[in-house]
Amino acid sequence: MFQKEIQYKFSPLAIIVSLIIFLFLFIILVIIIVALFSVKAYLAVFFLGFLLFIISNEAIPNLFRFSKHLIKGKPALILTEKELIDNVNNITYSWTEIKKIKYQFNYPANHISIEVKSPSFFLKKETNSYKRLIMKLNAKYFNGTFSLKHMLISCKKSELEENLNLFLKQNS
Repeated sequence: MFQKEIQYKFSPLAIIVSLIIFLFLFIILVIIIVALFSVKAYLAVFFLGFLLFIISNEAIPNLFRFSKHLIKGKPALILTEKELIDNVNNITYSWTEIKKIKYQFNYPANHISIEVKSPSFFLKKETNSYKRLIMKLNAKYFNGTFSLKHMLISCKKSELEENLNLFLKQNS
C-alpha cells in the first residue's frame, strides 16, 4: 500500500562527525596561516585565508541549520504526495518538476542525484551565487541539478532510493 507521507530524520552521528572534521580543518588552516604570516609569505596567507573564508561561508551555516533541525526533531527529508521537501539543501520540489532520481556511486562522495525538468527555474530562484555555481556543476558533472547527501539522513540507503522512485512514479 502506498503511504501518503514518509519522513527521514537527520543522522546525529554524521552531523557530529562533520562538525569535528570541519573544526579540525579550520584549526589546521588557521595554524598554517599564522605560521605563513610570521615568515611574511603574504600571498600564501591571502590564498589560504580566502580558501578558509569560502569553506566557512558554506559549511558553518549548513552545520548550524543541520544541528538546529536535529535538536528540534525536524526531518531531513519529507516525501509527500505533492512534493519532496529537502531540509538538507533547504529546497522543496514538486514531483512534477523532477525528471529523474538516481543513486550515484562516486566514492567517497556517494549521493542521490535529482535531475529536474527545468533547471533554469531553480537557478533563477537561487539568490546565493555559490549555490548557483554548485547547481550548474552538479548538472554538468553528476547527472543531476541537485544532489542529496544521504549520509546526513538516518535510514537504509536502498529504502530511501526505493521510496524516492516510488513517490516519483506515483505522483509525476
